[in-house]
Amino acid sequence: MMNDDDLKSVWQSQADMGATYSCERLERDTVDFRRKIVRRNVQENIAALLVALIFGFYAWVLPEPLMRIGSGLMVLGSLLVLYHLRRRASIRDLPPEALALPYMRYLREELVRQRDAVRDVWLWHILPVVPGMGVFFWGMAQPDPMDFPWRITSVVIVPCIVVAAMNVKAARAFQRQIDQLDQLEEPTGT
Repeated sequence: MMNDDDLKSVWQSQADMGATYSCERLERDTVDFRRKIVRRNVQENIAALLVALIFGFYAWVLPEPLMRIGSGLMVLGSLLVLYHLRRRASIRDLPPEALALPYMRYLREELVRQRDAVRDVWLWHILPVVPGMGVFFWGMAQPDPMDFPWRITSVVIVPCIVVAAMNVKAARAFQRQIDQLDQLEEPTGT
């Protein structure tokens, strides 16, 4: 049978193993989070560059002036998306020290930045390309505006709504992670 001192030492050794695991897990979660955001941003950069290249080509070769103007606006919108992607959703460098507190602070700050970026994605990612798409589609309807391509327009509108909804869901997930980190930090702050 164990005495009180034996139980106390077993309990203290378990607490130490848990704290070490938490620090390692926090560091691993931070690195995984960074990889996920970098991968997403690379995909977004490639997509925006492809849109800019394709519509730049359209602006050069299409005969209808409204389609050319719409294509030019799409190029500008894509460049604006790239700018905001770097400004709002890029990932910052890890903290220099390998301590749990800087990692926790770093991860929380990055989660807040990403939450804010995806929550406002309609403003900086979708809205900049809407004028270009509108003018481009209007140009497709020329010379008779009654020929406006409503079916094609819905192919663009529905994905925009889906992307906005997915980003609202992602913002909620980021908020849950922020709340979990805040709960971890509470006992150390008291």
